[in-house]
Amino acid sequence: MKNRPACALHADRMDNNYISIQKRMGVISERESVPESAMDMIKNNGNKHNGMFVHQFFRTISKMLYAGDFYEGLPRERAHTPPVVFLLICSIIFTILSSMFVLEKRIFFASAFFLNAFSMPFITAFILYLVAMLLCKNLFTYKTLFGITAYANIILLFSWIPGVAGPAQILKFCLIGLGMVKIGRISYLKAFACLLCAGMAMLFLLQLLGPFLGQK
Repeated sequence: MKNRPACALHADRMDNNYISIQKRMGVISERESVPESAMDMIKNNGNKHNGMFVHQFFRTISKMLYAGDFYEGLPRERAHTPPVVFLLICSIIFTILSSMFVLEKRIFFASAFFLNAFSMPFITAFILYLVAMLLCKNLFTYKTLFGITAYANIILLFSWIPGVAGPAQILKFCLIGLGMVKIGRISYLKAFACLLCAGMAMLFLLQLLGPFLGQK
């Protein structure tokens, strides 16, 4: 058998390389289609999750219209928006709507509105927890009181309306008291006493922090 010319061998090698390159490109193109389909699945799942999340939020709001039944079933119910997330959404909505009435330094006041709306329930729940340790021993945990307080801040959805802030705050404390009665099974009188002590403690705290906050 005669040896093939060098030019023929070179041509065969070029053909083989070309074929292998085509195969690799085919494999690569097939693999590239996989991430695209995966991204579509992730996107669809994300849209579905967002839709369920929004539905859950509005479902929680609708149930809060019957606050007594809502709080009574709260320890067993798991279909509600988590308290922190519910509070966060209400605080953001409150901040956006309240900022519409600010003409100057809007970013500064928007930040102040959000910090106040989002942080106060944590502080209120902590003070209530300290009071409950004295008046209602072993009936409430901080997590429970925070949940009651966070959901009571549904009033943020309409307290931005001029002239409504005062009555809305009263309604909020009524909702907190109702939650303590329904979950802790305490009397309305004891719930009122807890709220009264917590309110006095908050006023005292504000008086102490007044000089640092620039208040006269």
